[in-house]
Amino acid sequence: MLRIDRTMKSLRRLEIKDIPEAGLKERDDIQQMIRNSPDAFFDELGERLLLIAEEVRPSAEVDDRIDLLAIDDEGSAVIVELKRGTHKLQLLQALAYAAMIAREWDRGRFVTERGKLTGKPNEAVEGDLEDFLGVTIEELNEQQRVMLLAEKFDHEVLATAEWLNEGHGVDIRCYRLELCADGSSEFLACTCIYPPAELAQQAVRRGKVAGSRSLPWPNWEEALAEVDNAAIAAFFRQELEVGREARLPKRELIYRLHGVRRFYVGARRKAAYVWQAGRFPGDEEFWVSTIGSHAEITPVNQGRSLRFYLTSETDFARFKTAFEEKLQTAIFTESGTAAEEPKDAAE
Repeated sequence: MLRIDRTMKSLRRLEIKDIPEAGLKERDDIQQMIRNSPDAFFDELGERLLLIAEEVRPSAEVDDRIDLLAIDDEGSAVIVELKRGTHKLQLLQALAYAAMIAREWDRGRFVTERGKLTGKPNEAVEGDLEDFLGVTIEELNEQQRVMLLAEKFDHEVLATAEWLNEGHGVDIRCYRLELCADGSSEFLACTCIYPPAELAQQAVRRGKVAGSRSLPWPNWEEALAEVDNAAIAAFFRQELEVGREARLPKRELIYRLHGVRRFYVGARRKAAYVWQAGRFPGDEEFWVSTIGSHAEITPVNQGRSLRFYLTSETDFARFKTAFEEKLQTAIFTESGTAAEEPKDAAE
C-alpha cells in the first residue's frame, strides 16, 4: 500500500507490521473487528456476505468452533477461518466444518444462530434472510464455501486449495491480511492470494451446474407474489410489461447503457437491491441527491461497483428518470464486465 504525496508528486510505501508483534491477536482482535464490522470487511474482499454466527459449533459431536459463519446471496454457507500463528491445519479444519454444516444444518439452525448474533426474534431473522438472498430461503445451504484468512499461507495449503478447486469444484478462497501503518494510523490490507478473480467466477459457475436445481419460481406472478412491498411489485410489473430485460431465477431487472449491463435491480421482500456495475465520477453524491441517503449508497466489489436500495414509488420513479435521462451521457470508469456483476447475476 502506497501513500500519495500530491505536493511532491511522490509515492511512499507504508510501514508493514507483523500482526502478532503489533500486539494484535487473530481471535481476540482481528476476528472481533470483522464481527463488529462485517459489511465493511466483506465489501473490501469484494464479497456480499451476511454474517450468521461467531465461534459456533458445527456439530454436537465436536467441541471445535467455526471462527465465523456467513452465507452469500446464492444461499451457500461460507466457513471463515483465521489462521492461528504457524498452525497449518486451517484448511483441513475448515473443510471438516463445511462437511458438518452440509450434513447437519437445516434452515432453522441458520435462523437460530443469526438470532443469537443479532438479538432478533426468529420471524425477523427469516425476513432478513429472505431480503438478503437472491434465491429462495429453501435453497439455503445447498452449497458450502471455505474462506481462509491469514497473514501468510503455507505452500501446501495453497497447493491443496488449487487442487480441490480446479479438480473437484470446491470453492476455497485464500485472503492475505496485512497490517500497514502510517504514524499512529493503522490499516488492514486484504488481498486475494487464491484463486484469481477469473477462476473465482468459474468456481461459482461450476457450482451452479453441479447443483442443477430447479427454478425457484415458475413465472413472474408467483415470484412477485412473495414480495411484501407493493411498490416493488408494481415497478417490476410495469418494467416487464414494456419488455425490460430480466432474469426470473434471480427476480431481477437489467438496465443497459450503450449495450453494457450497468444496473441490476433485484426484488426482495421489503426493498429492491440495486447493483451498479462500474463507476462514474461523483456517482455516490449523484445517487444521494437523486434518491436520498436512505438508499444506503455503498461502494462494493473493492470499489469497482456501487450498491443501494429502492423502497418507495418515488425511489423507483427517480431511479428510472435518472437512468433514462441523466445517465445516458455518463462516462463509466469500469467496463461493466461479468467480474463486476453481483454474484447472483453472473451467468
